[in-house]
Amino acid sequence: MVDYESKAPGVYIEEITPAGPIAGAGTSTPALIGTVVAAVSNDALGVPVAITNWTQYTTVFGGFDNTLSLPFAVRGFFDNGGSFCYVVPIKDSTGLPAALDRLTRQPDVSLVAVPGLVDPALQATVITHCETMGDRFAILDGALDQLPLKNDGPLQKQRAGLLSKNGFAGLYWPWIVIRDPAAAAGSTATLAKPPSGHIAGVFARSDGQRGVHKAPANEPLRGALDLTYKLNDTEQGALNHGGINALRMFPGRPPLVWGARTLTDGTPWRYVNVRRLFSYVEDSIQSGVRWAVFEPNNLALWKGLERSITEFLTRVWQSGALFGRTPGEAFYVKIDDELNPAPTRALGQVIVEIGLAPVRPAEYVIARIGIWDGGARVEEG
Repeated sequence: MVDYESKAPGVYIEEITPAGPIAGAGTSTPALIGTVVAAVSNDALGVPVAITNWTQYTTVFGGFDNTLSLPFAVRGFFDNGGSFCYVVPIKDSTGLPAALDRLTRQPDVSLVAVPGLVDPALQATVITHCETMGDRFAILDGALDQLPLKNDGPLQKQRAGLLSKNGFAGLYWPWIVIRDPAAAAGSTATLAKPPSGHIAGVFARSDGQRGVHKAPANEPLRGALDLTYKLNDTEQGALNHGGINALRMFPGRPPLVWGARTLTDGTPWRYVNVRRLFSYVEDSIQSGVRWAVFEPNNLALWKGLERSITEFLTRVWQSGALFGRTPGEAFYVKIDDELNPAPTRALGQVIVEIGLAPVRPAEYVIARIGIWDGGARVEEG
């Protein structure tokens, strides 16, 4: 505060820094972890490298090798609409813990995939990383399997070992069939490859075109010619119930992402887009209100926080991400004496309570069709 008592009477102007608008955080930057063609020094193993296109990837890490999964995943990411990723080279799966540790220092990462990794114990470490960071989503590949409903088969055993209570991971199956880039011109040779890199690109494309609140499903997998297993509706129903996201083919359509569930055992975080929407909101608010740190914890601060967060959430509601006819039905922001009594303020804390009503995907579209004779209506139950 300026000591005006020591100044001459008059009019004085003060510049203030008001609470500014909260910018939306990024949602579609993946870290793609795996083995590359090029020789990588021990010092460079596990180090994330920013990559913006396929040409840059080949320059840094070499091109395709049919025995590897990562190059195909990176190409699939860019082919499906991705524009920026981190590639983390490792020698083999023993380097995964070091790679994940390095990624804790990359705050802009929002998706994590280890293409071709299907060991549930190792995939669980990826899930733990995402849960610990609190703002990342693991895109996991399902195991190759020709009996996907068999209890002791590879896919079901894998699923039994995977759980993310708060929905920070999704499992996608089956693998995709792509054109063999090493084949001669005119050849119809193909390869089976894990879908996680392509799906990361679908996430990025859907986020850019519709927003993170739109489930990244009913979307084509560009570059995929076929699937290693053709599911029917009954099989997919069983897999969907178990939280396994299917890739499907329908007449006249390319392979599609046909599932949007997480690996949770509860209802609140069942859907991929709901989990990622909350992560987006949390990241955006965390970054957008840093101006408040070390400010006097008084009513002026509370009002500033309330205005900034309310304005941001109003934009989120206007984008179609929240359910409600008005902002008041879609969300609330509470910051008052009840949440911030004197003992809490004495600890240097200010607590804001936020409630959101997310829009969940229309996973089941039910059409009630009946015979109409111009008067009465007869429905099929």
